[in-house]
Amino acid sequence: MKEVYGELCIAQCTLFRWCQRYEAGRVNIKDFPRPGQAHVLINSAVYELIRQNPRITTREIAVELST
Repeated sequence: MKEVYGELCIAQCTLFRWCQRYEAGRVNIKDFPRPGQAHVLINSAVYELIRQNPRITTREIAVELST
């Protein structure tokens, strides 16, 4: 595959992990839902910061949300 796809080729460990999941009965490569609350509140806070200041940087967003 590397000869055909070059740098766009997936890593061999990723391919092995997908094969293991398939052999265990999974039919797609999507992750299972994870426990815990979704990050909807954080996303809405990020959107609000961007709405207030469209030029805000990711670093500034991180600082604002960490306090």
